[in-house]
Amino acid sequence: MSTICRDCGLDAIEIGEWYMVHHAVWEQACRPEDVLYIGCLEQRLGRKLRVTDFNGAPVNDPTKASISDRLRDRLSWPAVKYSHVA
Repeated sequence: MSTICRDCGLDAIEIGEWYMVHHAVWEQACRPEDVLYIGCLEQRLGRKLRVTDFNGAPVNDPTKASISDRLRDRLSWPAVKYSHVA
């Protein structure tokens, strides 16, 4: 199995962006055999990936040391800002 991104030619494993999204997300932009790193998938989708786009596969563990900062960001829940209304 190739780990080279179909769109940009970068090696997804070398840059730390080996991940799995839900089939419905992948099918919106890709063929089953495609390999895409985060930026290329987001470009095809026309949006930034969200934590809910990723499935429960062990490869999606945001605490792994071998993943990129961008993948870690996408796998983490965004900070919620609260404001106190008096």
